[in-house]
Amino acid sequence: MIQPSPTRKEDPGFLYYAIKQVWMAAGATETHAHYVADAITFAHIQGKLNQGLGVYEAIDIALEMGILDISAEPKVIDEGPVWATVDGNRSSGYWCLNIMADLAIEKAREHGIGLVFGGNHNDAGSFARYVYKAFEQDMMAMSSNNTVPLAAPFGGMLNKLSCAPFDAISPAGDKPPVWTSVALAEFYDADVSEAAIHGKPLAGKWLIDPATGELSDDASRYAEPIEGYGRVWGCSAAGQIEEPRTYALNMWNEAMTAIINPLGVPSTALPSVEEITDPDTNNSVPSVGGSYYLCINPAKFGSIDAVKARSDAYVDAIQNCPPRPNHSVRVPGSVGYQRLIENAPEVDVLTNHWDPFFVGIAGKYGMTEGQLRLAYSEQKIRR
Repeated sequence: MIQPSPTRKEDPGFLYYAIKQVWMAAGATETHAHYVADAITFAHIQGKLNQGLGVYEAIDIALEMGILDISAEPKVIDEGPVWATVDGNRSSGYWCLNIMADLAIEKAREHGIGLVFGGNHNDAGSFARYVYKAFEQDMMAMSSNNTVPLAAPFGGMLNKLSCAPFDAISPAGDKPPVWTSVALAEFYDADVSEAAIHGKPLAGKWLIDPATGELSDDASRYAEPIEGYGRVWGCSAAGQIEEPRTYALNMWNEAMTAIINPLGVPSTALPSVEEITDPDTNNSVPSVGGSYYLCINPAKFGSIDAVKARSDAYVDAIQNCPPRPNHSVRVPGSVGYQRLIENAPEVDVLTNHWDPFFVGIAGKYGMTEGQLRLAYSEQKIRR
């Protein structure tokens, strides 16, 4: 039985500093490295551990395999008053999505709405940080990208669908905002590796046996570790999306990210995780096929104070709904939001994500945890 992977408490400031320094050592500009470190640290503050330090592995693998061009800069290649298209030039999605978000917010500020498509970029991690930028400007935003194929269509045996991150948020007053921060599947790829590491079953029968087609919750039968990494694993079984509604939303998101997107590549045309991580595969296609960022500025259509009041009244009514016995009523996203506004001095990090980053990835550039921690402490003193 594989023992559970523990968590450790860490200063989010050090986490941000270490990620930024390591990505700069890999060849990134300071701006690019800031965007990567900021988004990953943001996810940790939210409490989204599988969207934290471990997701750095996705861009490290893409860089190692020659899929990601760390020196490239995303560029706006087409634009109108309320829309634009950004070519990521095979850079990371972290940089591309920040450019897309800032551009969509600016267009919405002037015209009430902004829609920006992105393509030809790599992984962007959790999308919470990108939509939160609009929330900080009293605007609504929704955003996503597609992914390499990680789930089979209903009744199918092979991965064809994305397990896409999706975030949407709207303005609020004193109450938590209406905020959806989910995967458009019952699982992430990280859930499979975590279940295998913990020696526990998945929360559902989400894996399809490649020989029999039977559904399984036993990740250890199919998951295979990739040397040097703690979150990104290979898996010989296809993924299963259980809910018809999730299946429908997953395909609709593909329409937004990759079908109507002028730069889009559907998940069915993207390489598999196994192909991306195989050094013998000559692949230059980025690990993401397309993305979008939609921003709406309610102040252009009426009173923003009235919008905030309606949101607060709605959330208050939800929170005060009488609970069922042995249950509590929660609002999606509210726990993570509370953690963000409290700005807690410590965050949780999965140990099996920590060690591969500091020993394997940072070590490639002659960096150690001790050296980074000392440099961070000296920087704090200078400030």
